[in-house]
This record gives sequence, C-alpha cells and structure tokens, in this order.
Amino acid sequence: MQHRRDLFVVTNSVSVAHTLAARNGNRVFMAGGELRAHDGGAFGVEAIEFVRRFQVEYAVLSAAAINAASGFMLFDLQEAEFSREIMRRAKTSIVAADSSKFDHRAPISVDAPSLVDVLVTDSAPPEELKAALNAWSVDVVLANGGSGAS
Repeated sequence: MQHRRDLFVVTNSVSVAHTLAARNGNRVFMAGGELRAHDGGAFGVEAIEFVRRFQVEYAVLSAAAINAASGFMLFDLQEAEFSREIMRRAKTSIVAADSSKFDHRAPISVDAPSLVDVLVTDSAPPEELKAALNAWSVDVVLANGGSGAS
C-alpha cells in the first residue's frame, strides 16, 4: 500500500496512519480514543463514533483466532466492537491473519463469519476450516498470490 496513490484511509492504527500519511497524495483520517500500548491502536467510544462518519470500500481487520465452530475471534472487546462497526460501513471486509490463528479460540466473536468477504493468509486452512470458510462464502487468498479455498 505504500506505493498506491491517492488513497482515502480511515484507521485507528498509529502505525498505519504514520506509514500512509503525507505520501503519494493519500488522505488519512485517524480515529481518536485510548491507544493500546502493545500495538498503537485507538479503541473505545471515541473511535467508534469517529468511524461512523465514513462509508469505505474496504475494511481490513485482524483476528486472533479462526475456527470452524466460531469463525473469526479476538481477545479484546473494544477491538471487536470497532471491527463490527467498520465492517458495517465497508463494501468488502477483509481479514488478514497468518495460519498460526487457524483452529484456535479466543473469547470474543467478531461477528457472523459470513460478513467477512476475504481471508488473506500465508497458507491454506485445514480441511474443516476450509469447508466452513466455503460455507460462509469467504474467499481465501494466500499472501503469495495463490487461492486457498478452491
């Protein structure tokens, strides 16, 4: 994304804002709220109210765990609430998660797994998860350019 031009970016991530701001004609809008020390993400009521002002083409989210029974999961309630809100405002919801998240659990479901359009990951999911992703109509794209859900 660093080489794309004229992006319109809405983020709650200090590192994303810093990386994309003031370069290539990008416009970056940063959510306020309490910053988490471990990742520089802004969360809370302020961040959710901020994101409600926008309609976006893509929501790019993370997941702490992905499994066939519960879908996409997180450890932080405020992050899940923020993810749900931005997903409602996006034409396409993308989860980026490496394969270490497969078949693990976390306490909070992001939302109905069928609301995710694309999973970008580093290797094909195991068969049970692959079948669930297919049932949820989630396309799997491998970071190396392949497709993992066929």
